[in-house]
Amino acid sequence: MSLSRLVAALLAGGTVAAAAPAAAHPHVWIDLRTVALLDAQGRLEGVRVEWLLDRFYSALAEEDMDTDGDKVIGPAEAQQWAETAFGNIASTGYFGEFLIDGRNYQPTKASDPVGRWVDGQIFMSFVIRPDEPADPRKVAVGYMVYDSEFYIDVRHPDGSGFATVEGPGKEACTATVGRSEPSPEVVAAAAALDKDETAPTGLGRLFADYVKVTCR
Repeated sequence: MSLSRLVAALLAGGTVAAAAPAAAHPHVWIDLRTVALLDAQGRLEGVRVEWLLDRFYSALAEEDMDTDGDKVIGPAEAQQWAETAFGNIASTGYFGEFLIDGRNYQPTKASDPVGRWVDGQIFMSFVIRPDEPADPRKVAVGYMVYDSEFYIDVRHPDGSGFATVEGPGKEACTATVGRSEPSPEVVAAAAALDKDETAPTGLGRLFADYVKVTCR
């Protein structure tokens, strides 16, 4: 994602553009937590995506978020930021991709944007939804969350509890994070990109986590 596209997608402001690092992708880091949501029939009906944006980006965005100028990011200001960003990222498929029964596609349906200011960092969550609910007991079900051009690095932190399942029958289900392993050549190519260069489409997918949802 180019710098101008990042600003348009997440903030629609100018502060970040003026102060972003000079070279190498990525430029923004997001700690990711995802929750597979099951409906009453035990089918995947959505994925709640939770982002915690890095402190550097959050500090740069703080001035734009502080719409009343009181130097405090209140709940309403954080929510307004999240709703604006949520509307803007619709054109990117909400940074999501479903992989269901051999088909992969970006979601066109999403809902429930939530924004919070948490200890100096932006927290944002929303729910992406597949075209139709999918039963993990019958078909392969998975998803990914990433920036296609790798301007933003979106990944689950190491450790357990960052990809989970909620809903009826969750006890019989697991969400397993798979780590990508891009080649040294791909890593070097990403690191060589300047902030104003447009990365090859799909570069971010080569670095993205894949989450597989299985139920017995």
